[in-house]
Parts: sequence; C-alpha cells; structure tokens
Amino acid sequence: MLLLRFLLLSLLTALLLKTVQCSKIICRDSCCSFVEGFPVRLKALRSSYAVIQDYYEAMDDLDISLFNRTVLDHFKSPYGCSVMNDILHFYLETVLPRAISGHMSRKHFQTPIDRIGNLFQELKRELIKCNKYFTCRKPFEISSVKNSYNQMGGKGLYKAMGELDILFNYIEDYMASQRHKH
Repeated sequence: MLLLRFLLLSLLTALLLKTVQCSKIICRDSCCSFVEGFPVRLKALRSSYAVIQDYYEAMDDLDISLFNRTVLDHFKSPYGCSVMNDILHFYLETVLPRAISGHMSRKHFQTPIDRIGNLFQELKRELIKCNKYFTCRKPFEISSVKNSYNQMGGKGLYKAMGELDILFNYIEDYMASQRHKH
C-alpha cells in the first residue's frame, strides 16, 4: 500500500513537472523575449504610476474619457501595434514632457514620470524593431485622441495622466495577445 502511494505521488509529480515545462515558451529571438518579459516592465510602469496616480486622478474632473471603448477596440484589432506606437509617441512627445515641466516644484514627481517615459521609450523602440513580429499596420488615426486632449485645454494633462492605468491595461491586453499568437 505504501509503495502504491509512493508510485502515485511520483507519477503525479512527474506529470506536474511535464505540464510546467510544456507551458514555458522558449524564445529564439529578442522580440519574443521582449514580449515574454513584458509583465516585468508592466509591473514597473504600474509601480511608478502608483506614486503619482492619486494626484492626477484627483485633478481630473472631466467626464470625457481619452481611452474609451473605441480605442480599446483598435488595440484589439490587427492594427494594435500601430495604435500603441501612436499613443506612445503622443505620451512621449506631448503628455509626459508637459507633466514634468508642470511639476518642477514637485521633485518627487519627476522620477516616476521619467521612469514611465523611459519604459514607454523602450516599448516604442521594441515595436519599431520588431514590426514584423507585431505585424504593424497603419490605419489607426490618433487624431481623435489628440483632438479630445486639446479640447480639454489645461485639464487634458490631468485626464491623460489620470488614465494611464487604463492605457496600461490596453497595452497589457495587446502584449498578452502577442504571447499567444507566436
């Protein structure tokens, strides 16, 4: 009886180890490695944003959203790579520089904003480098997001920074979809 239990336990352990090994994805190029390692970067984005999130959400008193269902649908389309590239460009060129210049008196905001910018820059570089891996296509027009942002005037910054968590979710969904695809 003891031998039977030992054999069953050994068999279950072997099956469990085999299952774990089968579920691990072996990457053969840097693009796959980037996608597989993205959850670590996403955690760093969320951690940096957590430092400033309460401030931006408290300052955001607009009922309009920059990242609505339409933008999410674009992220989930075959054009998701282009969507992400355009939105990252918008944040890197417009939103984050304005956030930093607006908080020169709040030095503790500069570090998390810089970290978010650096991670966005890295993600943008990888999207460009791995455009075949991500099958980037270009029909997304970011003009609707930019127009909404500009119509919000000075409060657009608070809206864009206040909705970073939504953007992180969209990026996470897109990157997860790429993991299963390759």
